[in-house]
Amino acid sequence: MSWVLVTGGTARGGEAVVRALHDAGVNVVVHHSPRSGDRATSLCAELGNQRAGSVRAWEAELSEAVIVPAWLTELAPEFCVCNASVYQPSELGDRERQSADLAVHLHAHAAILNALKPGLRSVVAVTDVHVDRPVAGYLWYTVAKAALQSLIITLAMEWAPRVRCNVVAPGALPLPDAWSDVERGEAIKRSIPLGKLGSFEDLASAVKWMLLDASYVTGQVLAIDGGRSRWLRG
Repeated sequence: MSWVLVTGGTARGGEAVVRALHDAGVNVVVHHSPRSGDRATSLCAELGNQRAGSVRAWEAELSEAVIVPAWLTELAPEFCVCNASVYQPSELGDRERQSADLAVHLHAHAAILNALKPGLRSVVAVTDVHVDRPVAGYLWYTVAKAALQSLIITLAMEWAPRVRCNVVAPGALPLPDAWSDVERGEAIKRSIPLGKLGSFEDLASAVKWMLLDASYVTGQVLAIDGGRSRWLRG
């Protein structure tokens, strides 16, 4: 049975991706941070009850130097979803955010992919439509996501034809619980040609297709944004 590693697999879009891939019959390694241990335990127990031996957890803090454990490299996952992310405001001189954003989005995923390369057949990274249309106030998040996107597109050429590497770039999905700018939220909804926010299930379906089914697709960026990035103004 094939295995997939999903980084940041315990909340929001990451959990939806884990569930979609598990439902598709793939065994899942759920990466989580130390802060998400309880959620990882609950999710793995739930999925494990559905199919015994089909899920494992890996705890690692991606903002620090990542060491991929021996058991994970020996498992030799065929698939990897580079999903783990942090979303914090920053400006050019913010050295702390620069270090953290690049560590989580770029350096950690590069280390993971390098360690798992021998077994990989397909990789999908989750980035952001704002890589191409940046918004003010999140400089290092945007730069780091752009770097991850560039890494995956480059690996699509470097690792072809054995490994397919693609990107899914979500747009406006369910707003965070802490979102307080109601007017801005309504403006975002009005700017989406399909007339609604996307769901985490929309994201998960796209990741699943790119990862498992799109056998003649590599080096591509698929926007999951209801058409908004075609005319995004803010």
